[in-house]
Amino acid sequence: MAEESWYRGITPYQWRVFVCVLLGWALDIMDGYLFAIMLFPAMSDLLATTDSGIIGKHGGYILAVFLVGWGLGGILFGVIADRYGRAKTMAITILIYAVFTGLSGLAQTWEQLALYRFLTGLGVGGEWGAGAALLAESWPERSRTKAAGVMQSVGGLGFFLASLLYLSLGPLGWRWVFAGGILPAILAFYVRRSVHEPERWHKARKEGTSIFKMITPAVRRDLLIGTTLATVATFGYQGAIQWVPTWISAMLHAQGVTKATAQVSLITIILNGGGMVGCICFPLLADRWGRKSAFFAYFLGALVTVQANFFWVQDYTTALLVSPIMGFFTAGLFSGFAVYLPELFPTAIRATAQGFCYNFGRFLSAAAPLITGLLISSRGSLSYAIGIVGLVYVLGFIAVVFARETKGQPLPE
Repeated sequence: MAEESWYRGITPYQWRVFVCVLLGWALDIMDGYLFAIMLFPAMSDLLATTDSGIIGKHGGYILAVFLVGWGLGGILFGVIADRYGRAKTMAITILIYAVFTGLSGLAQTWEQLALYRFLTGLGVGGEWGAGAALLAESWPERSRTKAAGVMQSVGGLGFFLASLLYLSLGPLGWRWVFAGGILPAILAFYVRRSVHEPERWHKARKEGTSIFKMITPAVRRDLLIGTTLATVATFGYQGAIQWVPTWISAMLHAQGVTKATAQVSLITIILNGGGMVGCICFPLLADRWGRKSAFFAYFLGALVTVQANFFWVQDYTTALLVSPIMGFFTAGLFSGFAVYLPELFPTAIRATAQGFCYNFGRFLSAAAPLITGLLISSRGSLSYAIGIVGLVYVLGFIAVVFARETKGQPLPE
């Protein structure tokens, strides 16, 4: 019964925060994922070619630039959220990623598209840290873990929304799909008007905040471990999973299917449906087994399923069967960061520290799509390139060994 009552006794305002954070994260993912879906048609148009090697190489450049923006935005806006407030920062970041996603539809060259995606990345990276801190500090301790897991799982809704946007506007052209990405701007104005800063933040703000607290011995080790875990998960996702729509498009194109909008949309929905289930299950397993055991299980599952999918799957039907299992582990990992990272750091530096962990890895992970793109270009095989990059999950096992267990502990003040 205790497991079922985590949502009881929550005030209407706390539910409002919950909905705003959920929507902010879902729309964040929607705008972030649009390029992965539109990579093949957008780059084919801008580069005037259907050669998978050329498209993979330049697409890898843009994905890398986006990740750099994501990482920079996460770190920059984490500092801003600790200094000026979680709710204000969340509203600003939503507005940034919405506006520049819409502007991506106006790009006339691949370099212009890369610039717009970099600026979109700033907002996408900054939103998660502000939103996760706002939710963790607004909800009671007994409910926080489950709420964080639900928040992260709703990120999967962003993939569905991106797929639906592609399905509905894709026939009009890739530019219209990006134009539809400006819709989250409406949420930014609602957040700014209806959500206030948590009491924990006001208290910490009075006592003073300093980014230099992150390098104290008490914080430094957790910062390193958290960053490593997030880097491995992000590197694997950006280097492997983000290429699934392109992989399916190329597979079907080689089989003579010239218009694969429906098939790509379906595989994306199936893949991320598994990811949503994985995100919901992570906090349940983390509360039962502990944070470290849950991370270990998910890293192992990610390693096995990525290799199975990209090395062994040769047809679309089998991909439909394997992809949701792969999504369960590879996307479900990110639910762990919404649960685990807030538990590692005190309020005064929570948004900065967890934003650093979650997003600094984006700088290192920017190499993932570059490596994948270059492997595709040199070997001419999407499956081989993505499978090789997916071996990075082995490093996750090593990092988990040194991680600190936080199960049953309150948020540090």
